[in-house]
Amino acid sequence: MHEHISFVAEVIGWSFGGALLGLLHFVSLRWNVRCLLGGQPLASLGLQLLRFAFTAGALAFVTKWFGAAPLLASALGLMVARTGAVLILEPRR
Repeated sequence: MHEHISFVAEVIGWSFGGALLGLLHFVSLRWNVRCLLGGQPLASLGLQLLRFAFTAGALAFVTKWFGAAPLLASALGLMVARTGAVLILEPRR
């Protein structure tokens, strides 16, 4: 019984970490768009590369050191953060 509780707690923890990673990733997308619309295409490209490198590096680190289950839980959190960012950051009409 304790193994199941421990597993659920671990999944929740990794999902929360993935959600924080996703929040950082998708909030920085707003900065990226502002740079692009502000006439700074090189800064926008650099920020885009940095965003993807950081997110991919964090997920690769999780996979290398902790395995596939934490990666899947982190990816779930990342997708939850994406949904939240779309709902929260969507421009009002």
